[in-house]
Amino acid sequence: MSDNRPIGVLDSGLGGLTVVNEVIHQMPNEDVIFIGDEARMPYGIKTHEQIISYTREMVQYLINQNVKLIIFGCNTATAQALDAMKKEFTIPMIGVIKPGAKEASETTKTNHIGIIGTESTINSKSYSQTIASISPKFKVLGIAAQKFVSLVEADKTDTPEAKQNVAETLKPFKDSQYDTLILGCTHFPMLKKQINAYLPDTKLVDPAVNTVKVAQNYLTANNLLSDDKHRTIKLHATADLDDFSKLAKRWLMTEIAEISLVNIGGNNERNNNRN
Repeated sequence: MSDNRPIGVLDSGLGGLTVVNEVIHQMPNEDVIFIGDEARMPYGIKTHEQIISYTREMVQYLINQNVKLIIFGCNTATAQALDAMKKEFTIPMIGVIKPGAKEASETTKTNHIGIIGTESTINSKSYSQTIASISPKFKVLGIAAQKFVSLVEADKTDTPEAKQNVAETLKPFKDSQYDTLILGCTHFPMLKKQINAYLPDTKLVDPAVNTVKVAQNYLTANNLLSDDKHRTIKLHATADLDDFSKLAKRWLMTEIAEISLVNIGGNNERNNNRN
């Protein structure tokens, strides 16, 4: 048994490409369709209702592309909208928070776990609560690193500005008991080098790695893995296609079948006619 339909990945911007990258490495036979909502990013400062509405449009878009599974390559959407989407749609969906929290809890030696994410993800306390449900022994410190998103989107990761912002934002973790840091936004692995330089002894947890393992286990258990040897990657963005395309090619370093601009923001009437 196999299922050659693509895997869908959604994100508020191009950060979800870090998840696509993991799918490419861990499941080389799988087709991928990615949607990045560049037009309305960053999600991290939007209201709960806005995030649910935008995420719903991305989920619907991917369902229309006949995907077999959707990975939320966005911590903000996972924290704010995943539970609501699971109630509305029957398609299997996997978020990045639980796999990231689990990996961090298994990585830390001091039981001190740091989390960086968007304002929305940190305020939602999703990681803290998930880690607390694993064990009350863990001490957690969450810090909003909203500026990191715009540095990545603007392709400024290798700049003095990025270095300075990393140092200012991550100061509470410097020379502390926090030995493990969750990169709680899929944009942040693109700043790994700068974060490593500032916190050389800290283990960085990229939730994308474990999330794709969870997806692979699900597809395996349900006989949904593809046996197609000719994988295709299709990337869609809702704005800024030139910048998105340039970064996507550099980040993924693989053949991309299609990079296109799409419009997903329809009127409410159309969105309410979901089957």
